[in-house]
Amino acid sequence: MADSILPRIMTITDMAEYLKVDEKVIISELEQGHINGFKVGTEWRCTEASLLDYISGQNLLGSSAQSDYPRWKWIEGSFTEIGPFDYKWPKETEAFENGFETTRSIEGHTRTFKIGFTNRKAAGKERRRVVVWMDNWPLVEFAGSNDYESDGLLASVIKIKGGKQLRTSAKIPEEYKGFRIARYDSIVQGPYASQHMAVIVQSNDLESMLKHAIIRATLKELI
Repeated sequence: MADSILPRIMTITDMAEYLKVDEKVIISELEQGHINGFKVGTEWRCTEASLLDYISGQNLLGSSAQSDYPRWKWIEGSFTEIGPFDYKWPKETEAFENGFETTRSIEGHTRTFKIGFTNRKAAGKERRRVVVWMDNWPLVEFAGSNDYESDGLLASVIKIKGGKQLRTSAKIPEEYKGFRIARYDSIVQGPYASQHMAVIVQSNDLESMLKHAIIRATLKELI
């Protein structure tokens, strides 16, 4: 069996002593994803390298991961409003009260996209819900803010290679330049609300919803 060098593992106490802060500060930074840690049972740990990354402010995605995001020429188009429809998920059928459709040419292929609007419980309360499909394949979901009726805002988590959610300490991928980006739980607050980075859009900004979905489709190699 080949010899291996295991990384040095640090406890919360180790990290707090090294940074000269209270342990509660370390726990908060770990929970928010600022320190790239992991749990053993219920106890937080991190590697010495991860703590050094945190101290130096290094981009956790890394330059190679950033370059994995493909690029395409954005094709403008128009949306057609559609009436109520149902979508059959593996375990249930969900009713959408209305939606919009558009056809775009991407990388030489014609794709049909649908954006559906409904309401559903998420993060502890009934919220506005939006789903974007490509050729009947669901790509991204948006949830309405806690103040949706007054601000009309929706949030959808940004994901990177491997389906992982984008950490707050990571660099925003180039494809999201021009989007409004914030922590998901900055507008969607409640039980189990993600603490990672998200696209924030107005409920009538169909073009941004579509572009977010196409970025996700490209990342999944569906385009």
